[in-house]
Amino acid sequence: MDSTIARGNVLLINSLHSLLSFYSKRRKSITRSCYLIIVYTLFATGSKSKKSKKKKSIENQTTTPWWKSISSLKDIKLLFNNYLENSPTLSLLSQLIHSKNINTLIHFISQISLLFIKAWIALTVAKIDGSLVSSLVSRKFKLFFKYLSFWLLLGIPTTLTNSLLVRSRMLLSYNIRQVLTYNILNDYLPSNGNSTIYQLINSKNPSNISISDPNHRLTSTVEHFANSCAILPSQLLAPVLDILIAGNHLSKSSENSSEGTLLLGLVANLSTFILRFFTPNFSSLNSMRNSLENKFLEFHSNIILNNEEIALAKGHSREIDILDVSYFEYEKFERMSLRRMAIYNFAVTFIFKYTLGAFGIFLCAVPSFTAVYTNGFIQDDDAIAKLSSDFVANRSLLLKASDSLGKLIQSKKNIQNITGYADEIYEFQNILRDINDFAKIESIVDTNTTTGSTNDDALLVGPNVSYGDEITFEHVPLITPNGNVLVKDLSFSIKPGDNLLIIGPNGCGKSSLFRILGGLWDIKDPGKLIVPHSKKDLFYLPQRSYFTYGSLREQIIYPDSYDDYRNKIFELKKNNPNDEIIKDDDYLINLLQKVNLEYLLECDYSDDDSDDDFSSNNNNINTSNLIESPSSCVFMNPCLDKIEKWPDFLSIGEQQRLAMIRLYYHQPKFAVLDECTSSISSDLERECYRIATKDLKITVLSVCHRTTLWNFHSKILKFKRINENNNTFDNNEGAATTIFTNFDPDLRLQRHEELISIDNSLKRSDELSKRLNNLKNMKNSRSGRRPALMYIDDDE
Repeated sequence: MDSTIARGNVLLINSLHSLLSFYSKRRKSITRSCYLIIVYTLFATGSKSKKSKKKKSIENQTTTPWWKSISSLKDIKLLFNNYLENSPTLSLLSQLIHSKNINTLIHFISQISLLFIKAWIALTVAKIDGSLVSSLVSRKFKLFFKYLSFWLLLGIPTTLTNSLLVRSRMLLSYNIRQVLTYNILNDYLPSNGNSTIYQLINSKNPSNISISDPNHRLTSTVEHFANSCAILPSQLLAPVLDILIAGNHLSKSSENSSEGTLLLGLVANLSTFILRFFTPNFSSLNSMRNSLENKFLEFHSNIILNNEEIALAKGHSREIDILDVSYFEYEKFERMSLRRMAIYNFAVTFIFKYTLGAFGIFLCAVPSFTAVYTNGFIQDDDAIAKLSSDFVANRSLLLKASDSLGKLIQSKKNIQNITGYADEIYEFQNILRDINDFAKIESIVDTNTTTGSTNDDALLVGPNVSYGDEITFEHVPLITPNGNVLVKDLSFSIKPGDNLLIIGPNGCGKSSLFRILGGLWDIKDPGKLIVPHSKKDLFYLPQRSYFTYGSLREQIIYPDSYDDYRNKIFELKKNNPNDEIIKDDDYLINLLQKVNLEYLLECDYSDDDSDDDFSSNNNNINTSNLIESPSSCVFMNPCLDKIEKWPDFLSIGEQQRLAMIRLYYHQPKFAVLDECTSSISSDLERECYRIATKDLKITVLSVCHRTTLWNFHSKILKFKRINENNNTFDNNEGAATTIFTNFDPDLRLQRHEELISIDNSLKRSDELSKRLNNLKNMKNSRSGRRPALMYIDDDE
């Protein structure tokens, strides 16, 4: 029995000796591997919320392990691609990697390099701090001032590195935001003219997901994502480098310091486990904050947009109530969020900065205690200086490492924020792409088209669209995106020169016709539509036109840009100087004069000497020789450069006249005029129509109510409401039917005047009948006495 125990003890001692021998030979690699494991576990489990943990456990129960589905290299690649497609964060990072903007990668690499330089400088500063204390303790003052000079000189690369880090971080954020904004805008405002914004806001998209804050996602969310991504390398790499440098330096300074550092790491892991109970769900908090903030901004934007209506209705108290409720909801959430973050920050600061800092200082003091104890409490000056130097250096590194542990844990907050921002941006991009992809599927054009234009220049595309020099609706149903049937069967055809007058009650489908013609609504079966091929052949003017930010010239040439306008002038002056009208500034000024808007050209440049010189030499300039290339100086009238807030600066009538000039400038084959001259005087309105139809030969499809414009139309499309018994009526219920016929303005005006005369006669007859009945009643009420007619009141 005793011999068995002895053999067991010997075997155990031999095993421990072998294990210690194995550890001593590979001590450095084992300790460094343990450092990496500790750092990973700290980061992986440091600040996960209970909700994410529960979600992860559910996912693990409902999905099969990924490694069981791998049987070849192709499966690995497929699995990676699927994970990339289903991960919003990785998808956005992939966009950054594959973008043509190489500056993103350059600034990322430069930030990584600067972080390594900063870590090396921190290690050097810690060593110099130890040397300063060592020279001071050993009373080597010359050496002390030498190290002090080195420490002062290190301030130059330190400050330079920190400045470059800030700059690279800001540039990285700028480039990330630039790439993402460019990608989103390509889908948000596609160059092919697809009405993505309209489909996103006004109708159901293919994904059936509602986006109520596109402006917020395009601006604030992208900005927050870019800033969070730009700061992430500093939040992750810098603490990791500090921890590894501290552990490596401790392992060199003392025999058992590396094991002490591992013990510190275990304590830190235990601290992170405790910290989990104080950690909020950062992603959920950030999502809720964005939602409430966007709600408040949306209400405020609505007040700005409808300021006149609110002021006239005296609705200030109601609007301030709505804003107060929205603001106090946001304020209540922020107070709750601040309480949670205060508890979390207190826990992080106390645990990692002070608890772990105190434990680290104790580990730094252990070598001094052991050295003094082993030497019988007798130390010479050199040994004391060496111990002092090691203690100060190790203390500096360990304090920095403990602070880095806290930063590493807090970086999880930033990663959760990145995930939240990425989800919102990814969802927004997917919806935009679904809308555009759906439009591409619907835009399969017959390859036998005779036009040579590309699909990007097409007015409308789709299986129910064909092209010709006309506008023809063949059995087209007018159905709203919500499924309401406005007109079951709409058929009419307009050739060039056949100006169409559209009349009918409100809500019957007149504007819906224009939405189909503009490509905003789909053409439902069995409808067929024939339209001109090019977008330039049709122009739409609503009752209140849109005016962009810019000069008076840019309001007229919209949607053309200034460069488009200049290049057109250059091409015409170069190739066709005499055969075609050049639509330059003189032409625009002439159009302004025709609609009595020449007073908008009033401008004062007397304060600018250079403009005085320009004006004084104006008469000596030959405009035909000024344009030599698109990039050269083109002669422009400075009065057309006037910039105002045009929707506020112009009255409704002035806006409508300026919109008519826009129509004259583009001079399309067809124009849709949807009550676009309702606020213009009758005489000037007739002149605007005359210029469009007679002088410029534009075929118009117009909705107008004044009889003075009937003479400019030769066709009429009348909308009438119908009920279940096919009886026509003009209320706002039921579908509508249409009648398309030739239009005789003179006959129509004659009948209109006859109707007015008959209507007046009927009214007069009703008044006489009422008067007669009043006289009879009065006569009967006097019971035989002769009435005193002179006392009959007018209302009797």
